[in-house]
Amino acid sequence: MRALLIFMLFMLSNSVLASTNVVFLNPGAADDSFWHHIDNVMQVTAQDQDFNLTVLHSNRDRNLMLNQAVEISNHASLPDYLVMVNDKDVAKKVLDTFYQKPVHIIFMINDIEQPLRLQLMNDPHWKKYLLPAVIEDNYHIGRESAAALTQLFTTTPAHVVAVAGDDVRETSLLRTQGMEGYFNLHLNTVLELVVYADWQANKAYEQTHILLNRFPGVDGLWIGNDEMAVGVVKALKETHRKPGEDIKILAINPSVLSYELLKNGDVNAIGGGSFLLAGVVGLNIARHQQTQTFDLCLEHNFYRHLTLECPLFRMIVNNQWHQILEQEVKAVCSVN
Repeated sequence: MRALLIFMLFMLSNSVLASTNVVFLNPGAADDSFWHHIDNVMQVTAQDQDFNLTVLHSNRDRNLMLNQAVEISNHASLPDYLVMVNDKDVAKKVLDTFYQKPVHIIFMINDIEQPLRLQLMNDPHWKKYLLPAVIEDNYHIGRESAAALTQLFTTTPAHVVAVAGDDVRETSLLRTQGMEGYFNLHLNTVLELVVYADWQANKAYEQTHILLNRFPGVDGLWIGNDEMAVGVVKALKETHRKPGEDIKILAINPSVLSYELLKNGDVNAIGGGSFLLAGVVGLNIARHQQTQTFDLCLEHNFYRHLTLECPLFRMIVNNQWHQILEQEVKAVCSVN
């Protein structure tokens, strides 16, 4: 298979080097803005910390990710570390594939369920090879983003609809729960409905038309990522509403896409920063190789709200990924 060929070529090309080999099973597509940011940060961290990195994308295809994992686990040259996301509950089967093999497993963005992690920690193999997860408090992100949207309203109560990513992945579920919890506890906002657009602009476009027909007087939109925001804005303009004016909008994930939306006034607020966790993973891999400890920045929340002038937005737009690593990850984690 193509994934195995890529992996074999990678191992052969680096076989003469006494370096650490890392494979990242990226569940998204290479051109998805969020997952592309993850790739960029991890790649510059690999360069900075001098380890070899292979990135394999599964394009949201659970079976493809499983096949990639099986191919890697059966190869004669195993990586030292496998980084993955518990996407669509694929984790348990991947862990079974690597059981009793000397590969350290790191979950990023989405961890396995806590009862399963506690159970695995009783196994001598996983006690050594299953390393701490690198995740954020996604319920907190949901609440913070909802609070930021609420601050934009001038009418009371304000009526809100939400376009979330999906109702499967823990990241999306917790953010949605945090957002719902905030709106439901504040009398000055009414959350009318949450719909799911699977992180895609075209599905968000379709869902927005349905929402506007059902709730024509909506005051605000909470959107789970930047690509869905593109579809939402397109739908609003087609219905002769001015996004950012007639309807206040908050979207998550800073990117070139969301920068342009914010610059044009089509959205009012952008929050995000979770892609920086890729740098935390890379720094911890280097630390683990040297000291057998894996504890840098595991409790830090990188989520924040961004203005057009903020340094992180500027560096993303200018593709300054080394600077992002230095200023947004290494500085926070106190790594020189």
